[in-house]
Amino acid sequence: MENVTIPADLSGGEADKFALSIESVTLENGLTVNPPLNGVTVVVGGNNVGKSTLLKQISDLSSRELGGAAKPARWQLVTDIRFNVSGTSKDLCAWLLANGNSYMGGGLLWFGTEGQGGAHEHHVRQFFSEQQRGVDRLPSLVKEFMLFADPWERVGAIHPQEMREAVETPPKNVMHRLEGSVQMLTEVREICREVFRLDLTLDALARMIQLRVGRVKIPAPPADAISTDYRREVASLPPLTDQGDGIKSLIALVLPIVTAEHPVVLIDEPEAFLHPPQASALGRILGGLAKKKGIQVILATHDKNLLTGLLSSDAEVSIVRLDRGLEGGSQAHQLAVEDVRDLWGDPLLRYTNTLDSLFHRLTIVAEADQDCRFYAAALNEYEPQSDVPIPSSDVLFIPSYGKAAIYKLIRVLRAIHVPVIAVPDIDILNDEANISRLVKAYGADWNLLQHDYRISTQPFRESRNSATLRDVITAVQSVFSGREDEKYSDEAKREVLAQLRAQESPWGLLKKFGESAFEGQAAVAAERLLKHLDEIGIVLVRVGVLEKFAPTLGVAKGPAWLTAALAAGAHRGDRAREHIKRCLSLLSVSPE
Repeated sequence: MENVTIPADLSGGEADKFALSIESVTLENGLTVNPPLNGVTVVVGGNNVGKSTLLKQISDLSSRELGGAAKPARWQLVTDIRFNVSGTSKDLCAWLLANGNSYMGGGLLWFGTEGQGGAHEHHVRQFFSEQQRGVDRLPSLVKEFMLFADPWERVGAIHPQEMREAVETPPKNVMHRLEGSVQMLTEVREICREVFRLDLTLDALARMIQLRVGRVKIPAPPADAISTDYRREVASLPPLTDQGDGIKSLIALVLPIVTAEHPVVLIDEPEAFLHPPQASALGRILGGLAKKKGIQVILATHDKNLLTGLLSSDAEVSIVRLDRGLEGGSQAHQLAVEDVRDLWGDPLLRYTNTLDSLFHRLTIVAEADQDCRFYAAALNEYEPQSDVPIPSSDVLFIPSYGKAAIYKLIRVLRAIHVPVIAVPDIDILNDEANISRLVKAYGADWNLLQHDYRISTQPFRESRNSATLRDVITAVQSVFSGREDEKYSDEAKREVLAQLRAQESPWGLLKKFGESAFEGQAAVAAERLLKHLDEIGIVLVRVGVLEKFAPTLGVAKGPAWLTAALAAGAHRGDRAREHIKRCLSLLSVSPE
């Protein structure tokens, strides 16, 4: 603070008594988002769903002058913002003096950087009077309260800055603040070392202050005894501005957060230019900064690694997932802090690629990895592509590694409001507990399906016949055809036994012939059952099992089957196309 006069009616306040945070953000679909007070709200979703738009509109609406009109937007995603504010005009004045720049101009006390406009003492008085009348918008003070860091403009924070004109001149930028605070400089250096294993040096020896990469070997001398050798050592270090985009982007992002006291921070694509491990580290860092500094961070990301890093931090994290319906309207859902914490404790979310679903418009859960690969290929080759309502790149395939775990994945994905379809083999019907759990995971009533289920499966629930030697020979041929040169192992033995059990059981007919195995009244009930399951989002493989999409390859199953099936074009065949068509038909009805 330099030669400023504090008006009598604004003096005597306490900076610690002033606080500001976003209470709620209302979106066009009616959802009211409540960001955690001292934590991180993560905005996720597929491409072009409005993540960046949401941040920009929060900033624009917050910047609206009191009593002024909002800027018109072609797509108004954010319709209202409410703030929590505590303190008095005196406390606000004290906070602004403690956390920013101030100067005198035209007989008024101004806040901000001289020559760049900003807010003055009348805005401070007006702010609380307008708040009391219920106008929940920030005045020209918004730059002091809110930091908006977009991926293209924020890199300017690391550019060299001119030194201050005098010792008592208040800091005007992040370089000035680093120069005046060993603690802040140390914090930025530690972040750089953690993520990039590189150190930083603040070069304040010339007219332009800048950060350089590395450390000099000569101990830093007193400010009035700088040696020529020390100057040469510092000058030999490469400037930060000459480094790669990753390190420049990350340091430019954390500098304003470390060196300033904005209570609200908006960040668009914090992971820009970073490799996955660095994005994860940045997530942990941002979570730590939010908790340590008691700030409210709202960020938009495309990156699972950044989200994983945030969830691994001690910060309170809420997730908002945006999507656009097929008709273009926005859809939004929020997972509160407690829900995120509970879900993150589930190994299915923590240790699989399930989180990737947040960044796709549709997720399809199949039994195994090769099922996912085959169905993904079938979707990519589906014709006509004009019948595919969303790009195939917006569809994620996730393996459940068995039928028993499918319902768990569905339950987790629906909890985070991800549209999801399950595509198990038709023999999931051989276990009522399995199929009923899956139906319930979709929020559907199993009692409505149970009657048709029991009628359709009654013929397959009869007693088993003992296997004959012919059955054994058939099982061996079925399992090992095309694999004659493989070693006989315990796993191979288990495959033969599994095949024998399938042949002994009437359920083996269902795997072998698919829906064609149903006959008479069982077939009528099965058609109703399969149709109802489709409508729920459970699209059974009606040909039986995956391998029946190409049953004449001479390879029974395993990786060799997938290679042969794709080479033969089975993923473009009528059976595969029909299966994908049934999945796509559900996109007109939200599978949530």
